[in-house]
Amino acid sequence: MEDIIISTGDINNDYEVIDAIFALDSCKEGILRGADPNKAFDKVKNKLRKKCIELDGDAVINCQFEYRIRENGGFSGDKEVVEIFAYGTAVYLV
Repeated sequence: MEDIIISTGDINNDYEVIDAIFALDSCKEGILRGADPNKAFDKVKNKLRKKCIELDGDAVINCQFEYRIRENGGFSGDKEVVEIFAYGTAVYLV
């Protein structure tokens, strides 16, 4: 799965567009730690990779990432949740 390129721009290869894809993931604050945006970012990139593989693609280009931080009520009070939304264009290399 690590072979799937994730790029926020174009790539220097010839490719054919497959489709636009979207992914969402989050990371919650734990008992002893805050919400880790890097963990959520890695998880959402892996979801993009999985969707690309399902489409027989080789890369996801022109990716855009957006995030929000929200409070989620819990047993011991509000917990911080970092949500990351991502979309890009799945392509296969020719």
